[in-house]
Amino acid sequence: MTQINAPWYINAICTWALSMVIFCGRIRDLFWRRPQTRKGYADLSDQREDFYNRRMYRRIHDCYNRPISSAPGAWIDVMNRTDIDGTAMSQNLEVIGGTRRCLNLGSYNYLGFAAADEYCTPRVLDTLNEWGVSTCSSRTEGGTTSIHVELEQLVADFLGKEDAITFGMGFATNAASIPALAGPGTLVLSDSLNHTSIVAGVKASGATVKVFRHNDMAHLEKLLRFHIAEGQPRTHRPWKKV
Repeated sequence: MTQINAPWYINAICTWALSMVIFCGRIRDLFWRRPQTRKGYADLSDQREDFYNRRMYRRIHDCYNRPISSAPGAWIDVMNRTDIDGTAMSQNLEVIGGTRRCLNLGSYNYLGFAAADEYCTPRVLDTLNEWGVSTCSSRTEGGTTSIHVELEQLVADFLGKEDAITFGMGFATNAASIPALAGPGTLVLSDSLNHTSIVAGVKASGATVKVFRHNDMAHLEKLLRFHIAEGQPRTHRPWKKV
């Protein structure tokens, strides 16, 4: 798979537009100060830290956080809100009634289980009635149940392994398991477009990470050969794990 890069003029236009928004926001800050915190109370954030929210996000916040009134399936009903204008820029947008049918391109409902399904929905409701809603929570809070053991045994049998560990959250699978597998003295070679959960897990592990270009096996092999031969930083000892 070849990585597709945007043409130079697209990057130039986007950079110019972003620069102009930042420049205009800085000019506005010179003449209009943000509302002051009540006397005796500390500011929740520094003026430089909330610049994005005040001068950039609030100008287009009608594009974000769109409330819906339907299940997050392939199609959703988006609730209509007041239009953004010069006076509403610093205010919350109010729901004015009515909906708009939209194609859903931004949901975590990958498999469609959140929408009504004649096969899945009745089984989901039966499972919730039997096991409750806390079964997917952390084992340290909700404990391990027989259904967890059954699932892990099923996964292990399918993969032909002795045992398996299942996680109730995709992000935690990488963020929590990588630190248990890697640590100081470990060399990790990571794709430049790896998910942030992998990045978080590698950072938490304390391992040394080297990034190769997305799906570029030649670059991966080059880094692998060099860093195995070079060894660990400063000491040049062999890596404990790669």
